[in-house]
Amino acid sequence: MPRQLARIAALAVGEGRAEVVLLNHIKKLYLPRNCGITLKVIEGFGKGGMAVLTRTIRVSKGIAYDRKIALLDTDTDWNDQQRTRALQEEIIVVESTPCLEAWLLAIHGVHPVPSTNAFKVAFAQRFGGPAHDPAVYAKHFTSERLDGARVTVPTLDLLLDSLGVKRPV
Repeated sequence: MPRQLARIAALAVGEGRAEVVLLNHIKKLYLPRNCGITLKVIEGFGKGGMAVLTRTIRVSKGIAYDRKIALLDTDTDWNDQQRTRALQEEIIVVESTPCLEAWLLAIHGVHPVPSTNAFKVAFAQRFGGPAHDPAVYAKHFTSERLDGARVTVPTLDLLLDSLGVKRPV
């Protein structure tokens, strides 16, 4: 079988471990070898939106990524100045408001009291583990579930779209 070279090189920087685990799960589900997209996933080490943006810029310097994506929470160190900086650097920012667990719960139709801590507690109760546990994604976030939620969860749709994942027909 002839080897297909990647047509799109993408970089995705996740704010913390949970974001990196999610990005790797999505990579496994949607971006198999020779699909035309290569994705490098790295961690931003959880220091807030501005730090994730800065890390994305530093990592991408000197490397010709076709797409640069930052997946970050909006609850710490994130504002319009950072959004403008991301636009200037041509970085697609996937904002989790206030945190990743909020829209992961929304994929399953769960909407707890809106506070970062409430979302984290609700997530662990609903799925039997924290958002940085890969087993949670394998069990509860199948491609069928994610495809079905794209219409109702804009953050998920933006993330998948930025990775070149086509919407289901």
